[in-house]
Amino acid sequence: MKYEALTDRDYQRLAETLARFRDQDCMNLEQLDGFFTALLCGPLQIRPTECLPIILGEAFDDEDAFPGAQGLERFANLLMRHWLDIAHTLQSEQPFHPWLDADEHGVFHGNDWARGFVEGIQLAYDDWALLLDDPSQSDLMAPIMALAFEGADDEEMQPYLSEISPEERAAWLGAITPTVAAIHQYFARLRSELETDSED
Repeated sequence: MKYEALTDRDYQRLAETLARFRDQDCMNLEQLDGFFTALLCGPLQIRPTECLPIILGEAFDDEDAFPGAQGLERFANLLMRHWLDIAHTLQSEQPFHPWLDADEHGVFHGNDWARGFVEGIQLAYDDWALLLDDPSQSDLMAPIMALAFEGADDEEMQPYLSEISPEERAAWLGAITPTVAAIHQYFARLRSELETDSED
């Protein structure tokens, strides 16, 4: 697919479409951005169309979710272009900036983005374990884990359960950009090897 960056209007349409299905456990745009980023940074290149059931939740099986095949095709096109936006940024080594939505007070929390990223990890957890279990990279995932599990009711995720202060949140959000770049670089050799194997 030829790379064509999404316009502001395209992003608005994508966000509005996802928001229609929030009561059906569909991702919002912030969560989708984190999810796609994890898939593109990780060792395995999983295509967005393979993840529609995860993205749409119960709406994936709802025959009335989209106005015909063209409606679903337009939505899939927006998804793919957003995927390519992220891929282009990572491959060109431009600074990555997460898509974050502000709350009603204009505050950016980043929890949904981090939770989407963690959900992307789950799709290839055994391969991600190469990084997660690497002692030299033990602090790399700290910003994402802190935001993903803030307030979570899971004792195994200590010390990520306490509420984050505004100063800590600003630091974690600011750390996403270098963290994503480092993770993408960490798995670069493995992705290259897998792509070579698939061509043979």
